[in-house]
Parts: sequence; C-alpha cells; structure tokens
Amino acid sequence: MALYDIINYFYGSNSKFNRITWGFKSPTFIKWRITDFILIIVLIVLFFVTSQAEPFHRQFYLNDMTIQHPFAEHERVTNIQLGLYSTVIPLSVIIIVALISTCPPKYKLYNTWVSSIGLLLSVLITSFVTNIVKNWFGRLRPDFLDRCQPANDTPKDKLVSIEVCTTDNLDRLADGFRTTPSGHSSISFAGLFYLTLFLLGQSQANNGKTSSWRTMISFIPWLMACYIALSRTQDYRHHFIDVFVGSCLGLIIAIWQYFDYSLGLVVIKQMIHLIIEL
Repeated sequence: MALYDIINYFYGSNSKFNRITWGFKSPTFIKWRITDFILIIVLIVLFFVTSQAEPFHRQFYLNDMTIQHPFAEHERVTNIQLGLYSTVIPLSVIIIVALISTCPPKYKLYNTWVSSIGLLLSVLITSFVTNIVKNWFGRLRPDFLDRCQPANDTPKDKLVSIEVCTTDNLDRLADGFRTTPSGHSSISFAGLFYLTLFLLGQSQANNGKTSSWRTMISFIPWLMACYIALSRTQDYRHHFIDVFVGSCLGLIIAIWQYFDYSLGLVVIKQMIHLIIEL
C-alpha cells in the first residue's frame, strides 16, 4: 500500500501521500511538529559532522596584510559562551515567558513547545549552513599567518599553499581556512534575534496601547547579538565582511523560523495577538 500511495502521489488525486504531509496525517503529529523535532536530531548530527570536515585550502601571499594579525589566545566570547548566549539563555527565556504569559492557559504548553522548536531549528539550521559555506569558501582568517607559522625561506611575493606551514597544531591551522561567514555572528543572530521577535510578539509591542519600554526590552537580545558579532573583529578572528555575511544569514533564518512557528499559532484564534507583525 505504501508503494501504491507513492505512485498515486504522481498519478492520483486522492492519495494519503502528498507534498504537504508526506503521509503523516495524524493531527497530533502535525500540531506538535514531531517531524521538526526529528529534524533537530538530524541537524545536531550534521552539525558535528560538518564541523570536522576539511575546508578548502586556499592559496595566499605572505605579504598579505589582511592575514597578518596575531592569534588571540583568549576570546571575548568563547564557543561555550556562544552556546550559552545564543541557545541556552534564549531557550530559558522563551520557556519562562511562554508559560507565564500565554493566555488562555490551556495553550501554555503548546506555545512553549512550538516556540522552543522554532528557536532550536533557527540555531541548528544556521549552524549547519554556516559550516558548509565555511568549508566551501576556505577563506583565510585575519590571524592565519600566526596559525600557519610559515617556513623562513618562504617567498613573500608569490602565491604559496598550506605546505609552507610549519605549525604542529593542525586543528588550529585548518580552522584558519574557515572565516566566511562568521559562525559567532550567524549563530548569535539566529538565536538572539529570534528571541527578540518572540518577545515583541509575546509583549504585544506592536499594539499602540502598549508602552515603548516593551520594545526596548525586546531588542536587548539583538544588541547582544551585535556585540558578539563585532567582538570577532576585535579578536581578529574575522574580517568585517565575514561578520556582515554571518549576521545576515542568522537574521534571515531567524525571521524565517519565527514566522514559520507563527503559522502554527494562527490556526488558534485566541493566540493570534501573540504574533508580531513586521
């Protein structure tokens, strides 16, 4: 029957298998976005796989001043802190706000669930795409030469490759080819700007009867994302264009996921007021 349904997908009009549900017709399955939860698990695996992939090794000049900055041993925002600021804190805020503010109360759990799913998808999709693009581009970080430690007899005015590097820290060297887009920028905007949109909606900031302080508080996560992104140029981990591209990537995916999650609330008329209109 499964094969028959698949065939009818192309040739029949009454098949249970269609482009929207792919055969998953259960109202509970659709309402609680179980397929999205499965996608989250898949994206976590793909994130770690792509993180270990070898980047493209682009050629370079030793006299290129854009890659001569020192390697910062201590970052302003570490990878662990990035995960905390972009995912853990936004997720905690979303859970608390959704459980407290959702009205009527019977939708508290549902709003909390779909809002959390939207955040996690925003961060994980952004992380996966960022890793793929980083490895494809293979662009050099501003501190690349400090990572590379080129041999003393390497010509400065000729294109050379990774073979001239003498460093023993191969992981650090490989990461030197992953500058575009900035992962800190894309991931921070994916999580924190999603939180900004969520807070704008939950606080009904677009309602003319509310005070401006709700909008100001809602944009605090966005300001934090800006700080994280710009800190990457201060640490000489990224060029400004890397930060710009990463920020735009995270911003776009955050908006996409927020309004995708909003579609799940539109069907519940009592919750339409919780969706921000841009």
